[in-house]
Amino acid sequence: MSTPDPAPTSPADAHRPDLDWLRVVAILVLHLFHTGMMFNRWDWHIKAPTLLPVLELPMDILHHVRMPLLMVISGVGTALALRRRSLRDFAGDRTRRLLLPVVFGMFVIVPPQIYVERVFTGRFQGSYADFYPSVFGLVPYPAGSLSWHHLWFVVYLFAFCLLALPLFWALGTARGKAWLAKAEAWLCRGPNLLWLFIPLFVNDLLLHRFPQTHALFDDPRTFGHYGLLFLMGHLLGRAPRVWDVLVERRWWLLGVSAVLFAIMAPESEFDLVPEVLGGTSAQWLFILTALGWARRCVRTESRWVRHAQELSYPFYIFHQTVIIVVGFAMLRLPVGPWSLFGCVLVTTFLISWGLSELVARLPWLRPFFGLKARVVSRPEATLQGAPTGHTA
Repeated sequence: MSTPDPAPTSPADAHRPDLDWLRVVAILVLHLFHTGMMFNRWDWHIKAPTLLPVLELPMDILHHVRMPLLMVISGVGTALALRRRSLRDFAGDRTRRLLLPVVFGMFVIVPPQIYVERVFTGRFQGSYADFYPSVFGLVPYPAGSLSWHHLWFVVYLFAFCLLALPLFWALGTARGKAWLAKAEAWLCRGPNLLWLFIPLFVNDLLLHRFPQTHALFDDPRTFGHYGLLFLMGHLLGRAPRVWDVLVERRWWLLGVSAVLFAIMAPESEFDLVPEVLGGTSAQWLFILTALGWARRCVRTESRWVRHAQELSYPFYIFHQTVIIVVGFAMLRLPVGPWSLFGCVLVTTFLISWGLSELVARLPWLRPFFGLKARVVSRPEATLQGAPTGHTA
């Protein structure tokens, strides 16, 4: 398959500090969310001795926006990346920066989570050295000890990037570019941007009986939902005029999305169709709102955001393991539930940050965390093409 020449990158689109900023915020929210999973009443790997049910409503809202926003940003990132590289280079880059960290994570980063969970639930007694050989039994979790756990987002993103290669090729042809021009013009008219939530609605409605597993092959509703978000992000990345529309309508988007979230916040208060309709439309409106406001408010690069977005990928890879291991060690602290929540949140953030800084400074470690093998002046190793992540 021949590859059309990558389109030239304009100075305005060569780097997107607004997306960097959103990515960093989303990763910080992700860390907050997974810390909260220790303290709410939802099923998770470990639980605090005293729970905080008051966290559940804000966490439910965060659950519906954090990873979807990251997936849309990832889709935009693929469009920007393909402006400056061939499809072959793109596929090789995504394999190195997505698949390698997942394999490394499954054998190095995730096993401590499984060990702590089994010790916590009384299913294993012994040291980590006694437990670790079970990983090489290659039996999938929960029966065995091999899992990608929170790295599901990277797995799904890698699958989307590979599956979409023929589409990316087609969009690079003369006919594809003509279609993109028409699609951009349509999206810029009236409320047409909002109608992109309809495929999400149809997917979630038709597949509503399938539970969310993050296991790739038996997870059709989640796979379809995030695949659509990825493609929508890619389309937005190929339609530069749309971003001016988002900026222009940011106040309207903010107001409507706030009203929708206020209506939909009490989960399962409606029948199936209005529940799915309201949930998917609110999610898409929030994403558009976040993109529009970031584009309006973040126009120039800052050194700390550029550095933070480089660290966002290793931070994402580390954070859930750090929360589970450190949180388990803190369970017996003689403090109240809110103090314990604060201790776990701050301590695990600092440890995850410190580990990410260490990885960024060790050339031999960088590839295992999706970073380029050497530090460059303008880092590109972020979740724009690599998350989300998952995370449950």
